[in-house]
Amino acid sequence: MKLKALSCSRKKGFVLVSVLMLGVLLISCATAFSWFVRQQVRTVGNELQSISSRSMAHVLVNSIIGVLVTMSEHIGYDSPAQKWYQPIAVPIEDLGIWIVKITPLDDKIPLRELFLPDANTLRREFADPWKDMWEKLNHRELEDLLLDFMDRNNKPRVGSVEHEYFLNRPPFDLSELLMLSEDITPELLYGSGGALGIADYCTIYSDGRINLNVAPVHVMELLPGLDTGGLAERIARERRETPLQTLDELSKFPGASPKTSTQLTNIAAFKSRYFQVDIECFDQNSTGGTSFQVIIDRTTKQIVRWEEF
Repeated sequence: MKLKALSCSRKKGFVLVSVLMLGVLLISCATAFSWFVRQQVRTVGNELQSISSRSMAHVLVNSIIGVLVTMSEHIGYDSPAQKWYQPIAVPIEDLGIWIVKITPLDDKIPLRELFLPDANTLRREFADPWKDMWEKLNHRELEDLLLDFMDRNNKPRVGSVEHEYFLNRPPFDLSELLMLSEDITPELLYGSGGALGIADYCTIYSDGRINLNVAPVHVMELLPGLDTGGLAERIARERRETPLQTLDELSKFPGASPKTSTQLTNIAAFKSRYFQVDIECFDQNSTGGTSFQVIIDRTTKQIVRWEEF
């Protein structure tokens, strides 16, 4: 009997210990699961906020495309002086304050539209601006090399060279020019120490003509008829108050030649095809939020670049 009682007592003790161990295990699991849930809730909350912000930015951008298309049908020019290109604050319930700014582009030498339809011959109207740009950058040796890098064929121009790694097509992004790493450095591409770079003179976002309402002075100074007598600076001052709408208006500026409008016929414009949309969201519960920089093509009604910060 004693042995039987002892055996029964041992079984009860083992069961009790097992129950206690199981209890500790369950409590540990519950604690770990609770911690995991809290972490997931935070993560999901952040993801939901990010998804909501991205979705709202997409809605805003598509609305902007629609507005720009409608405006293009009724207004013949684009200028930062127009009120709809000023920063706009948009309060959105549960998502904070959104600051939206639209900037017309087509403001520099168009790298993707430099050539004639054969994709090899430099457009005549851009021959002098292209040469003068390299003069200002103090790199005349790159004038033809970069054309060989971008044109369709693999035959070098006089005094230039073709390499196997050349794109032989216009770049999709200015950073592709860095493939010429031995010749084009980040400093030359983007500028350094106050000196201008290729990116200050050239763009991939253009329909082939330069909008004189937004082009920087240093770009306008490359264009025929605007390259002397401070004419480019006078245009830049005047367009702040009275945007240009036609080439004929250039004749009113002192120093403009009667030939200026003719010289600029195939190179200058007053409307933009591409626009940059900067969106910044300020959460009501924080001092900052997500920022978006979007490039849109008004002609195709498409988003061509989307970046988030």
